[in-house]
Amino acid sequence: MNGTKQPSERSVEIKLGSGKTTIIKIRRSSRARRLALRILPSTGQAELVLPRHVSEQEGVTFLHQKIKWLDQRLIKYLKPVPFKDGETVPFLGEPLIIFHLNSIRRDIYREKGRLIVTGPKVRLSKAIHGWYRREGGAEITSRVKEKSEMLGRKYGRLTIRDTKSRWGSCSSKGNLNFSWRVVMAPPYVLDYLVAHEVAHLAEMNHSARFWDIVESLTDELQRGRRWLRHNGHELHRYGVEPPTVKGRESE
Repeated sequence: MNGTKQPSERSVEIKLGSGKTTIIKIRRSSRARRLALRILPSTGQAELVLPRHVSEQEGVTFLHQKIKWLDQRLIKYLKPVPFKDGETVPFLGEPLIIFHLNSIRRDIYREKGRLIVTGPKVRLSKAIHGWYRREGGAEITSRVKEKSEMLGRKYGRLTIRDTKSRWGSCSSKGNLNFSWRVVMAPPYVLDYLVAHEVAHLAEMNHSARFWDIVESLTDELQRGRRWLRHNGHELHRYGVEPPTVKGRESE
């Protein structure tokens, strides 16, 4: 040790067996008891976790031993799509091209296949995240009100978040929580998801009766459920900045 404080988090770029390169995030953890290599489900980025007692060189050696495993796992993940000028993003299943205009006035709206954002470029990503959250909230709220009235049940608080592990949930108190990212999916997917969570206002389980209720609230049960199972993970790549190499170069 030379007394210089080492960064607690950095990244390195390595070459995979397929010939492609990928950036590995290296994070030191005081809680970790052993080396761990995992894929972050929201971005598809690989992360190497180092316990306090393991040197970075040991970690890099371990990483190279896992290249074949890493190559096989990363193949199913798509590259992140940041919210920046010229990128294409989905809204209700339809593509929108982000078009930025420098302006003192801040605004954001859809027009002829474009998502037009005015204002400082430095705030572009934040503005688009906020727009999706608002639009997602409006689309979801409209469907929740309609379906809860069909069911004859009242719901509690309705929250829109950027959840990573669940698209929606319903608490025992009738509070509903949804990911704003589902507004990127086709409308029939959104319809199914809202029907699913509203049905939990009557049945807090996944019994045959529960699925009967879902079917009474939407005609899209099978199609929407199938789309989320096969394509839902792709929605997490939007609005995510691609990884960059941080810290010292060792590769």
